[in-house]
Amino acid sequence: MQQTRDRLSSLDRERMESELQPGARQRTDRRGRQPTPDQIAQSAQAAATEAGLSCRVKESALLGATNDNHDLYEVACEGGAGYILTSATPPQTFDCLVLSAQADRLRAEGGEVAANSVCTLPGNQNSAVMIAGYAREAGVPCQVDAGKALGATPEGNLVFEVGCAGSDGYHIEKTAQGWSKTDCLQAMGMNLTCQFTTVEEQVAGFQPLLANTAIDDCVAQQIHMLAQNDTGRFIEIKCASGDGYVARVKDNAVNQIYPCAAAARIGGGCTLTPVAAAQAAPAPTSGRP
Repeated sequence: MQQTRDRLSSLDRERMESELQPGARQRTDRRGRQPTPDQIAQSAQAAATEAGLSCRVKESALLGATNDNHDLYEVACEGGAGYILTSATPPQTFDCLVLSAQADRLRAEGGEVAANSVCTLPGNQNSAVMIAGYAREAGVPCQVDAGKALGATPEGNLVFEVGCAGSDGYHIEKTAQGWSKTDCLQAMGMNLTCQFTTVEEQVAGFQPLLANTAIDDCVAQQIHMLAQNDTGRFIEIKCASGDGYVARVKDNAVNQIYPCAAAARIGGGCTLTPVAAAQAAPAPTSGRP
């Protein structure tokens, strides 16, 4: 699964090398003309529309021409991610979030990033605003405060991380059928990472589920997903008291509670709480009668 995300470094590099001219940005189009800002805006919007992008262009810039002698534009879109795109038929598009992450990776490897392979318009500099547009489309129920491109699946689907203010974040994937989302609790249980989600944010979203259960006096300090099946997700809970439990959660409700001492066969058992500390705790098996 991690290999899926690691494909970012080569995600658009081949297309970039074939489509984007290295070197400084140019003010002239493929015919050597210097179009006006209004002409650039109209041509850039036409290219975005022809490419099938849901983009109402609010800022645009001409970057020059591609190796194949097509005009090259950068656009910032209202309420979403921006793009670098060409006037080819059909237009080639490069997501600004993906280009930014790829440029960071290339710099870390000691490579040189071409001037026209990163987005520089002011409207394309706030990654949280750009990722929020994708998050809305994916049905992410939070206030987005951060985000970045993670990479692509073997099928070429783009994957992004979404950071949420005060709650668990998400990985979202753009598929041919639409968007899919996976919360960070599950993603981290699959050995993926969530840079923009803290332990405190995950606990804040989970704590209310313990109300009216046999462990409603547990002040959760940390949670971790151990396993998942048709009956729900099995989530380890480390309490401030030192006790540890596993909660079976389905449809956003706790259906069963196991002390860590009785949960050794669930996803390999508890890792946040030593079993010895859990053995002295009560052993409830369900919610409060």
